Amino acid sequence: MSKESNILLKEIALQNNCPECYSQDGLRLRFFQKHIQNAFFKRLTTETSNVMDCQKCGSTIYPVQWTEDIERVHNYYTKLVKAKKTSFKLTKWGYLLLALPILLAAGIYLFATGTLSF
Repeated sequence: MSKESNILLKEIALQNNCPECYSQDGLRLRFFQKHIQNAFFKRLTTETSNVMDCQKCGSTIYPVQWTEDIERVHNYYTKLVKAKKTSFKLTKWGYLLLALPILLAAGIYLFATGTLSF
């Protein structure tokens, strides 16, 4: 079972007017990076996403609702935010799954050559 989550890269408070409630101090833009984790490995991907919402009215602001000013600010911050370097780490179970066939093959080889006997 894989567990996917998003790691917050940056949160920016915008001074633009909210298209829903017209508040000037509640708009925020958040950037996320995808993180995948299961029993065998942990992986940080290159996939990034962003969400814009208003803290005053609680609504999510979708690209269809953006004004030219909001779109300009969004493009600026999209260029500014850099994703973390991708990584791949094995867990204890991952190392065990990797080492088990090697140890099994070595045991069969030693038994077949007569070095190991029971």
